[in-house]
Order: sequence, then C-alpha cells, then structure tokens
Amino acid sequence: MVKDIWLYSLADAQRELTVDLHSTRLVLNHHHTTATPEGKVLPEYMRRVHHDTSCAINTLLEHERYDAPGEMFDDRSPHVMRLMDAPAQMTQLAYEQNNCVAAGLVSRPEHMPDHVFDFDLWKSEGVVVKRPPVYFAKSRPSELLLRFTPPPLLMREFDGDLDKLIY
Repeated sequence: MVKDIWLYSLADAQRELTVDLHSTRLVLNHHHTTATPEGKVLPEYMRRVHHDTSCAINTLLEHERYDAPGEMFDDRSPHVMRLMDAPAQMTQLAYEQNNCVAAGLVSRPEHMPDHVFDFDLWKSEGVVVKRPPVYFAKSRPSELLLRFTPPPLLMREFDGDLDKLIY
C-alpha cells in the first residue's frame, strides 16, 4: 500500500500543479524523482507529495496497530538539482535507475520491491492509480492518471525518436 500511497500522492499533486514527471523511484528511506515544473510550482508540488505521503503512511501504520512516527520526511528541504543539458539528464536517470543495485539492495533495478517506473512508461498514457483506502478523503478522485514524459532536452538530443531514447 506504500507504493499506492506514493503514486496517488504524486498523481494528485500533478492533477493540480503543472509538473511533467519523468521518473520516480522509492528506495527504502528516500525517493528519487525527476520532474520539470511549469513555472515555480516545484516546491509546492514536493510539499504536497511529502505531506500526503506522510499523513497517509502514518494513518496506515495506526490502522495496522503500529506506532506512527509522525513526519515521514525530515524537516530538511528536498535536494533539488537543475539538470542543464541532455548529458546531465541522462546521467541522473541512469543514477536513479541503478542506485538500488549500486547500494547492494538488489541485483537488477526491476527487482526492487514496489518497482514501478520503466522507461517504456514514456510511451504510454500513464499509470492509473486508485485512491488508497486510508487518509485520502472521498472528495478526491477515486482514480487518477499519473503521467510520465521524457525529459525535453533528451527528446531534442534524440531528434524526437522516443524508441531510440529508451533504448
């Protein structure tokens, strides 16, 4: 359910704020997310995602009779980098993809528990995410579409050839 909470939080924030999501990965105690915001909405997007994720996981833990730690993310600002060119974008995506392998957690990226993102999602309409049964009010949509798009500088580098970029 943690994966479902994470994806719904991303999709719900994406529904109201203009953010192109390129990739996301949960890595046990943190996440890697690459996105391109329209304007200056990235801080609000991340605040909403972290708030909803934290509240929902705490609610889930309490429901399962575990002690809820409170805030799931510490009070430091998220680490944010501006990727200025296509090589920087490619390097970051490769790092995110292989971080769990480099850390010795799994032998292949797709073996990471709750693995969701594959580059082929750039070819799809997105991932349909159902509202988790904890925390999120019924006034929120019962299903959301979480959209993934390739980074724009990489698309330009590969002359718009998505198959070549993914390969």
